Amino acid sequence: MKHMKKVCGLLLALAMALSLTVTAFADDPETGSITINGVSADTTYEIYRLLDLESYNKTSGAYSYTVNTAWAAFFATDAAKAYFSVNAQNYATWIAAEDDATVAAFAKLALSYAKTNHIAPVQSSKNDSQFVITGTSGKFSDLPLGYYLVDSTAGALCGLTTTDPDASINAKNHVPTIDKQVQEDLTGQWGDVNTADIGQIVNYMSIIHVAAGAQNYVLHDKMSDGLTFVQDPENGRGVTEVKLVKSGGVEETLDLDTDYTVVSLTPADGCTFEVEFSDAFVESLKPNERIIVYYNAMLNRHALVGTTEDNTNESWLEYGENKFTTHDQTKTHTFSIDIVKTDSSNKLIDGAKFKIYDAATGGNEIKVVPLMAADDVTPVLDTTGNPKYRRARADEAGVEIEVKNGKVTVVGFDNGIYYLEETAAPAGYNKLTARKEFTIADANLDSVFNGEIYSTGSGVHVTNKTGTMLPETGGMGTVLFVTFGTIVVLGAGVLLVTKKRMSMIR
Repeated sequence: MKHMKKVCGLLLALAMALSLTVTAFADDPETGSITINGVSADTTYEIYRLLDLESYNKTSGAYSYTVNTAWAAFFATDAAKAYFSVNAQNYATWIAAEDDATVAAFAKLALSYAKTNHIAPVQSSKNDSQFVITGTSGKFSDLPLGYYLVDSTAGALCGLTTTDPDASINAKNHVPTIDKQVQEDLTGQWGDVNTADIGQIVNYMSIIHVAAGAQNYVLHDKMSDGLTFVQDPENGRGVTEVKLVKSGGVEETLDLDTDYTVVSLTPADGCTFEVEFSDAFVESLKPNERIIVYYNAMLNRHALVGTTEDNTNESWLEYGENKFTTHDQTKTHTFSIDIVKTDSSNKLIDGAKFKIYDAATGGNEIKVVPLMAADDVTPVLDTTGNPKYRRARADEAGVEIEVKNGKVTVVGFDNGIYYLEETAAPAGYNKLTARKEFTIADANLDSVFNGEIYSTGSGVHVTNKTGTMLPETGGMGTVLFVTFGTIVVLGAGVLLVTKKRMSMIR
């Protein structure tokens, strides 16, 4: 009897122990939730259940996972086996290192497999009933317990988590930004605005500020009609250099066709060119690193002229799944001059010809050509019907500037000091003896008239004076000269006769 009591006591203790163990599992809810902190309203979040959580003890840290049916083929791949071991009973065990880089590498592998093999997410924020946003957090509810991969269109995964029963993770994806800059050739400084000559090569750079969760980076760039994308002679693709700036300012030059490729032949979205970064390169990026893309454009004959007209170049970054940063833009200005030819009373006169130089004496001629319409046949005229000129490209032969109706406009000048030389004066007027200096400083040199009278100090004003009429053979000057000579001769004869008479009286 005593022995039976001891046995019963042992069985009761065992039963109690078993009941405690069963309770720890049985009390676990059948569903759980995942809360994502730091969500953005324009981002889509989706979750995939990789493993089913069969049972767990949160206190002891004991978890039992089996492979979810939809992911069985994935866990059978050699790539997945580097991270998980799956036994004959379908239980999955993590066997790789547990550092952040390794876990992130597995998550990216799983996400890539899901996209390639069209594995559908179990819930998505596209369905309002599945994802409820409160403030800056969003919550997926009624989830079968398991090990989940969380993805977002803002970039790569947010993270991996277990619903035991409720999980909370912080969105690791942040929005990258882009900064577009242009170089001012007179100072070498980079900024949002510059000035340039028509025909000048302008230097640009786009700076991508990397954010956490970088994925699918594609740089887009669009130039206005006044800019021509310059193809790099070495690679023929228009981008001169791409650099990665790491923490501490360490720079690395990226490899074309390995780290990035350039698409410059009519990209699908109508931009001028695109730079597509490889998945391997993007996956290696760290938050707060910078990618700098350098390239050039020529300010062409279609450039808009003046302070109110902008020759724009804008860039933006595509990232994640069809997500785009805001566009950033630079502005390039070029200016015009009016050459005005008048007499000393400011009346317009025709017939002068000019050239422009970069020095008061000697120096280099700044060549110009007639400004033509898009058909390259029709001259462009100003409001008074005068033909316009523009600065010539390096490969164009220049012409003299001929003034008609007393005024001519020449477009396409950068800021700077220039010198105007008169190569031919109007008939009857004296040509300038020295070059006339003029300065362009962030504005056109426009002229204003009152009828045919020049009435302002603007423009480049050149005054010619008439010369004095000189005597000519057979003209009035000769007659006067002959008459005067006759008078002198007669006077001499009278003096001679008088002297003879005086001598006879004596």
